[in-house]
Amino acid sequence: MSPTPAELQTLVKEAYAALDDGDLDKAVELAEQLLDQRHTRGFEILSMALERQGDLDEALDVVNAGINAVPDAFPLWELLGNIYSKKRMFDEAQQAYQRALECPNADQESVKYNFAVMWRNAGHLDRALALATQVTSPAMSIRAKTLRTSLLNGMGLYEECANLSNAIVGEVMALDEMSDDDMKELAQTYAELGRALWLGRGDKQGAFENAWKALEWERADPSALWLIRELIARKSPESHWFRMELQGLWYFPLEQNKEAPHFTVSYDVVADNEEEALMFTKHLEPPEIRDSMVVANCEDRGDYPNHMQGIYWRSNYNFIMT
Repeated sequence: MSPTPAELQTLVKEAYAALDDGDLDKAVELAEQLLDQRHTRGFEILSMALERQGDLDEALDVVNAGINAVPDAFPLWELLGNIYSKKRMFDEAQQAYQRALECPNADQESVKYNFAVMWRNAGHLDRALALATQVTSPAMSIRAKTLRTSLLNGMGLYEECANLSNAIVGEVMALDEMSDDDMKELAQTYAELGRALWLGRGDKQGAFENAWKALEWERADPSALWLIRELIARKSPESHWFRMELQGLWYFPLEQNKEAPHFTVSYDVVADNEEEALMFTKHLEPPEIRDSMVVANCEDRGDYPNHMQGIYWRSNYNFIMT
């Protein structure tokens, strides 16, 4: 027996929830069930899951099949633009976004935001800034303003970036409740503020302080990690790329009537040797845990000469609860 409309809507909600939770395998499975029932949302969900898995060519095939089935569905045209943008096929992406904007009931601000990201990736910062400035809805404004900070820095407008960044920080910190996305935008804003202070005013201390603030909100924020590497400014012809797993002891209990837990955490580090790599990792962690941190596993992934040394990525903590 075919599912009822209510049951299909529940399936759609479950599929979107799987995307939000990062459970991409489940999202793919649910999307395929929707497509088996000829529900067109399956195209959108399946292509988004495949895109996030890095299967851009397969995602492209799914989006095009969806567009053939539902030619006026703006989310599919927007997704098509996103995929082309990631593949650096900017002419095709531009055409897709323009077609999305022409669709009935298109979310103009969402499309314009992604269109602006495409122009940034293509190196047309002025066009990106013009579009990002048009995104003002409450649901998108903080995200668009954060994008503008990056664009202003890229255009050398450091004081404008610093002023906008401080305004964003005030706006986000005044929220009654922050979402995960708000925290990520706040982290990126702090990183861009640090970049503006460094490049615009030569304020290295202010740059470091804002990079640290960024990492307090998003511990693997790539802009903040980049800024710290640039500020340290260490290169070596002897550098190697290391993937490290460390273990240590947390500095306070996470559960009532329990001792502080042990944890593991992973890093990608560029350094001359394992000892130096361990030093870089410890410098980005709370002082209270540094002495407890030891190497559980270290994989030397080969020569990486004359690149900035430091942390390129780090995982969240994996707490071992007993």
